[in-house]
Amino acid sequence: MTTEVENEIFRMNSNLCSFSNDERFLAVAFQGNLIIKNTGTFDTFQSYVFGDIIEYIEWSLDSEYILCSNFKKAVVRVFSICFPEWRCKLIEGSAGLERVIWSPDNRHIITVADFNIQISIWSLENRNVTYIQNSKSSTNKKLEFSPNGKKLALIVAENDEDNVAIYKTKNWKISRKLICERLKTINGICWSPDSELLCIWCSNIGESKLLVFSAILDSHVGVYSPEDDTDKGDIENEFKRGIKGINKVKWIPSGQLIAITGYNEMVVLINYVTWKPLLELYLNSIINESDYMNKVYKECIIQIRDSNKYSSVNGKHLLEEINDRPINIPIVKRENNTDPIITDVDILEFSSCGRYLAVRYQAYPTTLWIWDINIDSVEYLILRNPITSVKWSPTCSRLIALTETPHIFEWCPEGATCIQTPKGIIVSDVQWHLGGKILALCGYNKGAIFNIFD
Repeated sequence: MTTEVENEIFRMNSNLCSFSNDERFLAVAFQGNLIIKNTGTFDTFQSYVFGDIIEYIEWSLDSEYILCSNFKKAVVRVFSICFPEWRCKLIEGSAGLERVIWSPDNRHIITVADFNIQISIWSLENRNVTYIQNSKSSTNKKLEFSPNGKKLALIVAENDEDNVAIYKTKNWKISRKLICERLKTINGICWSPDSELLCIWCSNIGESKLLVFSAILDSHVGVYSPEDDTDKGDIENEFKRGIKGINKVKWIPSGQLIAITGYNEMVVLINYVTWKPLLELYLNSIINESDYMNKVYKECIIQIRDSNKYSSVNGKHLLEEINDRPINIPIVKRENNTDPIITDVDILEFSSCGRYLAVRYQAYPTTLWIWDINIDSVEYLILRNPITSVKWSPTCSRLIALTETPHIFEWCPEGATCIQTPKGIIVSDVQWHLGGKILALCGYNKGAIFNIFD
């Protein structure tokens, strides 16, 4: 990947920049100001004053509006791109503000109060507010819009039982309540890419189970339980290692496979027809001689003389392909070995084409597995610092890995490279332009734009 820095470094609040969905604008929050830049020239197109420190921004899907929020003061403001004089202010008040998101119809905003006291649905057209009670407070992803925007699924807790309520976004009326008696508790939900199937799961080890509900047939159509894989005899059970519990569930973009992880070093791909395991990936701590066909890229430092004051004092960072085997993958060192710790897969991201799956396991924080599920082959990135996030290009099989250092790491099927950030910016996040040719680097208080050339 060849890159070129666009314009100068710009100031921003921590990670707060975002490209609009129509690809025309880049929004940047700095202190209490919101700046809208044109993605063609990156000149300022419009600016707004929020009044408080901006802690979150989000574009509406049609890119006509953008919201800003301050969670400490429970305030949300909405600005219009087409009509700059138009303003809207939402205040949650004493209920507090935990989360705010756009509804897919671009004309409603969803706010979640602290401790899930209530969910509020604010209409920008008639200023009405609809309230939903009893959402489950202990679940991070407690509400999910279907990709087509027609339904909202919500985990609710009533009478010591967890269920799933499905609302129609057309009128915000409940259309279905799913009674999940086969689940001890409900820890997560996610829609299929075509909006026809809803996965509902219990994470508890020993009680974990995933149910699949069809919005078309209005009934349950599938079930997967990790315990069913490990209870069988070794002769007939190809996946005897199995996953422990269910932690993350991710649909492949085509909707034909589901990646599932638990609380161990295992990833399972299940088929959307049989709901049985099709492939598995074991995150081994050793890359053996038998894995000689798998490419391993390791971050190395070459001692050089460089007058650039932003270069590392130790030299130039490179990603070098390692052919020696075996290779021991670095394991995280615990400061207090007496404290109990549960490690799980915290990064699980499909490429836009669905062929590759990027995986990071918490026990091996500096290593990224890149799984080619078409040929069941793995490539590795072994870095010097813990990997904090990864972002796939929206248009091709190109991955950016971050370690909160002045370097970003790019992988594609042709190879991997290490790129130094302009002026030593410590990058904690990146934002892809939907065209796949522009990358915004986000730091704690500054950012930069990369133009990408293949």
